[in-house]
Amino acid sequence: MKPHTPAASLFPDQYVSPFLSDVAVRLIKTYTVARTEIGLGRFASYKTEHGEWRIGYGSKRIGKVWAGPHFKTTQKEVDAQLIRDLEDFCVDFSSYVYMPLNVKKRAAIVGYAHSVGLIAFKQSNLLKLINERATRNAIIKEWSPFINPEYSYVNSLLKRRRRVELNLYLAPDAEVPLFTKHKCPLKQCLLNLGESYMGTPNQIKAIEYLERKLLEWDPSEETLRRFWRYWNQEQGGLGSPRSL
Repeated sequence: MKPHTPAASLFPDQYVSPFLSDVAVRLIKTYTVARTEIGLGRFASYKTEHGEWRIGYGSKRIGKVWAGPHFKTTQKEVDAQLIRDLEDFCVDFSSYVYMPLNVKKRAAIVGYAHSVGLIAFKQSNLLKLINERATRNAIIKEWSPFINPEYSYVNSLLKRRRRVELNLYLAPDAEVPLFTKHKCPLKQCLLNLGESYMGTPNQIKAIEYLERKLLEWDPSEETLRRFWRYWNQEQGGLGSPRSL
């Protein structure tokens, strides 16, 4: 039987760059407006302040046809061209990011880089922090529009975009980059705890709730004892886990 494809998925199953995903495309489309709509789902070309002809989401062409005066196309075509443009963008972008990241983190920094441009992203402090595996708090201080003073006077839309990007970067994901293969049965892998724990009141409440449920399930606490024995076991060498 052919696997069911959700109706909401409008994008290809695979992209040229592993940094591009449905999550990244949706994020960028949320904050990038297609121009210039002329009705009935059609778009006309427009001229930028630098005298260049563009269409849709700032594309220079649709397929092999370059934008020019009186050029028109459809919503479907501008959406497809956006993905082609983003694939090219991510091929260049991927050479700047050295750290293994999950899908949501990759989508968040692609969205950020698309917003500021590749040159500015390459020179940004945020990229430096990510590549240096900086602490979570250091990344929040740099990315948050409510903490970083650089965002004091920007418009509310850009502040909202930065907040959404940061929240996405910090969000748990089933895919966690590891040196050892891990097949997680959960939709939100518990291995995300290590990088998202901040000790806030709500997180403490969540841990207490999980502890109560574990005690209800296993009052002997043997499950937790075994968990911690595995968790704290030393590695066998060169990152290879010992036999459990």
